[in-house]
Amino acid sequence: MKTRTMKVWILTAMVTVLVVLPAAAQFPEDALRFATPGLGVGARSLGMGNAYTGVANDFSALYWNPAGLAQMEYGEFSFGLSQFNHKNSGTLLDRNTGSVFGSPVSYSNNATNLNSLGLALPVEVRRGALVFGFGFQRQANFTTGLSFEGFNPRSSIIQAYAPDGSLYPADMTLPEYLKLAFADTVTGRYESPIADSLTQSGQVLEGGGINHWSFGGAMDVAKNVSVGATVTYASGTYKYDRTYKETDLRNVYRTFPYDFDQLTIDEFVESDLSGFGAKLGLMYRVPERFRFGIAVKTPTTYQVKEDFGTTARSYFDNGDVFPADGPYETTGSGEYDVVTPWVFSAGASVVLQDLLLSGDIEYTDWTQLEFASAPASLIALNKDIKTLFRPTANLRAGAEYNLSQIGLRLRGGFIYNPSPFEGDPSSFDQKSITAGLGFLLGESTMLDVGYAHGWWKSFRSNYSGPSHVNESVKTNTFLATFSYRF
Repeated sequence: MKTRTMKVWILTAMVTVLVVLPAAAQFPEDALRFATPGLGVGARSLGMGNAYTGVANDFSALYWNPAGLAQMEYGEFSFGLSQFNHKNSGTLLDRNTGSVFGSPVSYSNNATNLNSLGLALPVEVRRGALVFGFGFQRQANFTTGLSFEGFNPRSSIIQAYAPDGSLYPADMTLPEYLKLAFADTVTGRYESPIADSLTQSGQVLEGGGINHWSFGGAMDVAKNVSVGATVTYASGTYKYDRTYKETDLRNVYRTFPYDFDQLTIDEFVESDLSGFGAKLGLMYRVPERFRFGIAVKTPTTYQVKEDFGTTARSYFDNGDVFPADGPYETTGSGEYDVVTPWVFSAGASVVLQDLLLSGDIEYTDWTQLEFASAPASLIALNKDIKTLFRPTANLRAGAEYNLSQIGLRLRGGFIYNPSPFEGDPSSFDQKSITAGLGFLLGESTMLDVGYAHGWWKSFRSNYSGPSHVNESVKTNTFLATFSYRF
């Protein structure tokens, strides 16, 4: 029987055993993921387009603007649940030319989470107001999904590991272990002819999120002027699983030892993160008419502990499988910090009889995002962050109409979050329309429901080559919050 040997194996006695280490998920995009907030806390605020910095008169003020807690005359217990649906249509194409390699493939992923749980408690004072709040809040959700498939006539992931004809490194690469490429010890270069004309397919699942455990308070410092602060311990997880395949469905590679049939690569990343942050707030009120609020979120330093690994196997037309005794596996771990930027928010709300109108602007300079307490190779990415990212101003608007005679409140809003990447087209900006209802269940009991539909475009690279997946994303978020005032 033929064996898949070439010149590299003639000199095996002179070659030491080398180990391939997997690449961890450490890129500027990973720092951005941990720093980007989700759709916030509370069904009422969601229904109003999260334009809540100048409203913030319930438990969720801990998240939006802690100074707003001073408006609360009664204690409040709050409990909320969220349902999140992420829909993605992925199209495989060539990044350099824009040539499309396959039809769009739809994929969906869902998550149900506790959104909030906590108390707000006023304290009797001689003048003004003093209110404390504490509890749990879901700050971000990492749930996504992606699927793609298409015939790529121009590139292969094998060439990203072992480019044909290039000088080979000291360590063995993945294609060498899988007999998809060979190091020619006479020329010192790779022999790696599997380079294109393959069907590429894959699936990506992401999950996890960031939770806030917060304590804060607010007090009046002058007539109708309050200040507040929230201190937060943040903790969370991030999970990434990708299955990637290249298959010679058209039987292009038929000559031994490159009678290639299929390559499968499974990758995973599991991250635990924790950190501390704070938010400061100021609010000016004209009772029953107008409110203006400012909030400043300090940087949070997330400590990230990461486990990652790769599993791979190759298959050939004559029945050979490598490794023969089971998939090739390698794992690793690492630790690093992500420091988020300062975030500045301002908002106002006005009451026109039974109609409440509100608007927010939120400024973040994403070039201040950075890695810290990490290897030099990761710290070096901070230079890339300065050029890849840009400052953004998120815009939010909302309205609430109070049908007091039947105990019903109608809400609607719009959220516009520009892409933090320099040079992205407007189609990459995240847009959401929102709606909501508030039901007065009794003198002191309220049920709020909120909904947001979001849409934008994005992309992912399959490897360090032109194979690229364009994403068309749609999200649906449902929130329900029950509150009891006492």
